[in-house]
Amino acid sequence: MDAYYSRTQPTRSLAATMPACREHCIRCHKDFSVNYPSACIVPHVFDSRCDPLRLYSGEFQWMSECCGGYGTVTEEEPGSGVFRMMELTACYRGPHTTRKDVVRLQYNGVSILRCKHNRSGKCIRNYLTQRSRPVFDKEVVYCDGDEQDRHHDG
Repeated sequence: MDAYYSRTQPTRSLAATMPACREHCIRCHKDFSVNYPSACIVPHVFDSRCDPLRLYSGEFQWMSECCGGYGTVTEEEPGSGVFRMMELTACYRGPHTTRKDVVRLQYNGVSILRCKHNRSGKCIRNYLTQRSRPVFDKEVVYCDGDEQDRHHDG
């Protein structure tokens, strides 16, 4: 009798026996199997080659390369690595997407970049994480052609 289906015996659900399908977000470049309204987070990216603005307080302010004054951090002394994030929000926070038509106007050539694939078809972009210190451009994998998206007018 145990070789047959029984209404009295619990059975494993189909979802529990199948491996999770992973998709690739074309906005943040994270592979995901679960999506929710704030799953995709793209941090502001700061240009390490630019000089920060010296404030009246003596501190130095960095403006994000992607969003300008909408994303700023303050450093006590240039090069000290001690930053005040001052409620730094993300460049983008929302659901993951695999649809190019959704992201097309968000590409900015700095923090939201088009997928670049290797010979096996895998995206080579790195997933940037929002954290307690700023993300600088040298942490981003830039490729030929990214500059076409800078200052995109739509």
